[in-house]
Amino acid sequence: MHPRDNRFNTPAEMFARLIFVARFFLFFGGFLFSLFAVVNASVFDALKAICFFSAMVTGHIWLKRSGKLEECDRSLEQMFSGTDDSEDDALETLLQRRDALEEKRGTPGFDPWEVQAVRRQISDYVRQHPESTAMLDGPR
Repeated sequence: MHPRDNRFNTPAEMFARLIFVARFFLFFGGFLFSLFAVVNASVFDALKAICFFSAMVTGHIWLKRSGKLEECDRSLEQMFSGTDDSEDDALETLLQRRDALEEKRGTPGFDPWEVQAVRRQISDYVRQHPESTAMLDGPR
């Protein structure tokens, strides 16, 4: 198992994914109970719908406050877009490219502006994907 895979399989991450998926099921359950309440004029079904919708909203708020909502949304979008590019792999590629350029420092063909351009790409990438720096912290 790759060391960075450990942080994606922690109980906290798995719980966040469960809440993220449960929101969809809670929405559809609440919607169905709302329809049953209207069709059958049932207060009991209306209370069930309210419970389902409130659980969905609570899960959404918890995910948003913990900062997991955007991460889960991005992962879901990436899964359905068919791209296999991992964000950590992109950062690793940039870091390896920078290291290769730094090894050439002092040689006649060294271009300091190219190193600066790669450093800027790394900086921009880290600003756009702050969760990608967790791989640099090591396994938790």
